Amino acid sequence: MNTRLLLLALVVLPLHGHAEALDLKTGAWQIEMSTTVAGMPIPEASLAQMPAAQRAKVEESMRARAGEVDKQTYRTCLTKEDVDRGDLFESEDENCKRKVIEQTSRRFDIEETCGAPEPSTTHMTFATESPESYTATMDRTEGEGGRVHVEMNGSWVAAACSEDDED
Repeated sequence: MNTRLLLLALVVLPLHGHAEALDLKTGAWQIEMSTTVAGMPIPEASLAQMPAAQRAKVEESMRARAGEVDKQTYRTCLTKEDVDRGDLFESEDENCKRKVIEQTSRRFDIEETCGAPEPSTTHMTFATESPESYTATMDRTEGEGGRVHVEMNGSWVAAACSEDDED
């Protein structure tokens, strides 16, 4: 699952129109994202299907990255259509169940639990400081004790998007 797309969709989109969307301006946004991975986020069943050499490389790569913070800064474009299109909010995995804890124009708090074949539990919180700024955190437990922690800070840049801004 693309973390950027998931987080952007969760930040801006209402749950099928049943509650308020976060109060954010449309246009170009700059996103600063920090991701930390610990443990083995790949299910044992998936690892077992890999050839031994590939599995060893994957496991070594995960051990080497454990606890390191991966920082990225990118720009994205938020359109009115993005805000209006509540169907993007649905999980890509039909085995996932979402529970909205709180949803207002200033705060969004959700828990998601996904079953096999790739079980995970995720807690996400988004808060708008103003229509031009938000913070978000996501904590996911997946696979055989793997954990992913994401922190995001979004800042509105301009009313018009450029060709370089991600959709």
